[in-house]
Amino acid sequence: MKNSVLLLIGFCALLPADTLLVPSEYPSIQSAISASQDGDTVLVSPGEYGGPISFQGKNIVVMSAGGPGNTLIRTFMDFHCVMFTGGEDSTAVLQGFTLRNQISDGAASGKQEIVDQGGGIYITNSSPTIRNNIIKDCLAGAGAGIYLENSSMFMTDCTVYNNDAWKYGGGFFIGSSDGNDPPCIIDCTITNNEAQYGGGLYIWGDTAVVINNNISDNYSYHHGGGIGIVSTNVLLCGNYISGNDGGNGGGVFIGSGIPTLIGNLIVENTAGHGGGIYEASGSIICIENNTIAFNEANPTEGWGGGLCSAKDSISIYNTIFWNNTGAKGSQIGLPAAINESSTYISYCDIQYGQDSIRIDPLATLYWGPGNIDIDPQFETGPLGNYHLSYISPCIDAGNPAWEYNDPEDPFNPGYALWPAMGTTRNDMGAFGGGGVYYWLTVEEEESSSPESGLVLKSFPNPFSASCTVCYQITEASQVVLSVFDLSGRLVETLVDNVVPAGMYSEYFDGSGLCSGMYLIRLVAGEHTASRRCIIVRDD
Repeated sequence: MKNSVLLLIGFCALLPADTLLVPSEYPSIQSAISASQDGDTVLVSPGEYGGPISFQGKNIVVMSAGGPGNTLIRTFMDFHCVMFTGGEDSTAVLQGFTLRNQISDGAASGKQEIVDQGGGIYITNSSPTIRNNIIKDCLAGAGAGIYLENSSMFMTDCTVYNNDAWKYGGGFFIGSSDGNDPPCIIDCTITNNEAQYGGGLYIWGDTAVVINNNISDNYSYHHGGGIGIVSTNVLLCGNYISGNDGGNGGGVFIGSGIPTLIGNLIVENTAGHGGGIYEASGSIICIENNTIAFNEANPTEGWGGGLCSAKDSISIYNTIFWNNTGAKGSQIGLPAAINESSTYISYCDIQYGQDSIRIDPLATLYWGPGNIDIDPQFETGPLGNYHLSYISPCIDAGNPAWEYNDPEDPFNPGYALWPAMGTTRNDMGAFGGGGVYYWLTVEEEESSSPESGLVLKSFPNPFSASCTVCYQITEASQVVLSVFDLSGRLVETLVDNVVPAGMYSEYFDGSGLCSGMYLIRLVAGEHTASRRCIIVRDD
């Protein structure tokens, strides 16, 4: 009998993955999940489906055929929409749905209670992948959009908005990862969420990675309009944190731990204290290469329009503080509200210099080398309103040590990879230093294709009026060499002919184009290569 059971298990493991169709084969998503086995795909046709949905510990893909705009999972406010509670791993995937745990007209449920945790997605003891979903209009006590505890998660390309937690984490509550890989939130939009603590995200657990997200227009009554961090170790890089409102820390509240803040745009947030950032961690915090601008603390009594550091030590490098406002320190407030504190600042552009920093008698300010007080010359570009113009004094003005360098453009040695500018010496602000990689919004370019022999380069880069585009092909091909802007509009076709094998160069006249980034694309037969070029000009 034992051998028969083992043979049956082995046979099941060898069964090919299947696709289960909803509703043509199974009337509901849950019935299809119950009939599935690891490796299967539950494919859901457009429509509206009832929840809650449980993955039942199965490592399967549940995805919609029509995308989140056409496929809704909805349930009542005292339930989760989707649950991962059975030890699912990263091969358990939820993709392409809109999730709501409120009935839009409020009449159908007749219920007064809301679920304690995770109105949209509830994750415990699991590590799923969450991709291309919309989580909106959800209610819960904590983590109205997503609640995670003793788990990991990889979430990307999702929109989390208009969710409301009565206490912690309107959009997200991130608890302990319990020794798993850190939860990762990448390339998501987190907006118009509300909670008492952490309007957009409340990160309580031991670690989390938050990269390249739009975190905007969230609200918290107490701490952390955009993000509340009460965690050992958080990586916060390349995020656009804007328009959030909180009691302390309009953009970011740091209550404990040693978070890493690199390359973030923290702009246009409001709070009672710390319009951009409020720090009271009790640890040594490093803030590197951020742009903290146009934030506001309370105009009658608020500390630190850009940043309020209320406890222990903080080091600030290569960061821009500009046009922030607050009653006690327009750019930075150091109230030493809990105990003595020390703050070290170097290679920063701070409006009004030390005059913009309010220092409590228990606080100590160390004014290091390289600080300036010069208009950073912001301009609008492909990534928003806070690019440095090509005449900005912040270009190549950050710490000159090699470990702070901007990434080098591999096709323009000695010069920085866009959106950094100038040479590889650090640029102050969010678009300088190692955080540059997180801001690249164009897919990684193929400047060469070894299997096909294609090579594509352009010189100089950046340029003000014209550049030379060089390319190489190893066999005669129909060649199309084109230039596009970031919206995908064709700017100019440089070549459209059959071309013999060899190396060639073409002249590209950009004198009639606006400053910005453009994409050069080479198609030779069945092979392609592409690279970025930058026009910088005082228009």
